[in-house]
Amino acid sequence: MGQDKYKKTIRALRRPFEWIGIYLAYLIVPCFTRKGCMFLASFGATIGILFCSKNKAVSKANLKIIYGNRLTPYREKVIIYHSFRNMSAVLVNLFWTSRDSRKRLEQLTVIDESMRACIQKAKPSINISAHIGNWEMLSQACVLNDVPMMTVAKDIGTTAMTKRLAQTRSVIGQTIVAKDGALRHLIYAIRHGSSLGLLVDQHTPVRQGGTWLTFFGIPVDVSISPANLSRKLKIPIIVAWSRPLKDGRYKVEYLKQFDPEPEVDDTKRSQEIVALFETVIRRHPSCWCLNYRRWRGIREGDNPAIYPYYARPVRPQRLWGAGEGKSARVRKSTFLAQARKNS
Repeated sequence: MGQDKYKKTIRALRRPFEWIGIYLAYLIVPCFTRKGCMFLASFGATIGILFCSKNKAVSKANLKIIYGNRLTPYREKVIIYHSFRNMSAVLVNLFWTSRDSRKRLEQLTVIDESMRACIQKAKPSINISAHIGNWEMLSQACVLNDVPMMTVAKDIGTTAMTKRLAQTRSVIGQTIVAKDGALRHLIYAIRHGSSLGLLVDQHTPVRQGGTWLTFFGIPVDVSISPANLSRKLKIPIIVAWSRPLKDGRYKVEYLKQFDPEPEVDDTKRSQEIVALFETVIRRHPSCWCLNYRRWRGIREGDNPAIYPYYARPVRPQRLWGAGEGKSARVRKSTFLAQARKNS
């Protein structure tokens, strides 16, 4: 309890400074040129490398999962720097496109012709990406090509901060919904002709509809909702990512389309999607969000030694039905009722 109280106090003290920083970013960053934005992203990466020791440690642990001991210290350092730079560029571009949004997004985005043809033909579809390259660009590129989109976003900081960032992301037409209670919104959107934009490399506990899959040879909890929606609503899954180009733009590249197949269960389909991103990340590790604690839960019965240092055992009470309170039981029953309704 003492540790939780300390963290809450730190967040409360930090919040005014975060708001000042965000306000200044919205005010100043849109005035930069494209070269200025690239410089700002590099500066942000340098600051991150100097002061974010925890993020560096997580990045090193994740690289070891991907490559074992095959990387030299110099190569490891270069990959981590470019990963920090990529994440900084995503944030800088989010603020930069808050002004003259459509025009600037068109300047930033190059869409692969096979991807353009695919999203136009497969409307509606479930468009899947991961935290690699600029994960904001896939949905924005679809909207630019007249494909209506709904995306799911996690809360970031305060409620007001989450709302402000959602407004920025939705300025050219995509719809943003909160992660909690998103299922009914997603189903409604699909049935009314809108495509979905979802990220699959996020921590999703079993109690929230996740399942255990293998990612770089290690069990990890992943949402099977995209596969479930595809199978039940009979719409395709399109897997893509936004590759950073040297001039600061992003190319939306098509990876694969999965058509709904009743004989393929949701776990198998989800594993196929995860395997695609595993291949992309292995080829472009500096484009992935390396400082994300992807393997944070240790599955019961597994050897903890195969997991990175930051992983913690999944406690029994974290699973549905074990030590859950009233609100958790309500969320569970609502989720199951919605799933049965759409079966």
